[in-house]
Amino acid sequence: MGTSIEEALLELWDQEICPNCGNTIPQGSRVGSGRKSEGGFCSLDCYASFYQLSLAERARQLVAKSKRKES
Repeated sequence: MGTSIEEALLELWDQEICPNCGNTIPQGSRVGSGRKSEGGFCSLDCYASFYQLSLAERARQLVAKSKRKES
């Protein structure tokens, strides 16, 4: 039976491995939301690449909200 993405991200967090590129994350340089369940990354590029679709959807929703407020 496979593990969930959240479980895999938690395991990689503990091992200090970037879930996007697989590189070791140097001490004190982890990037991300700060929530272990969302993973820790070696760079903002890796974070953005890993969450590209969800970040694009959030941006689309923000634009839609701002357009409704203008009306």
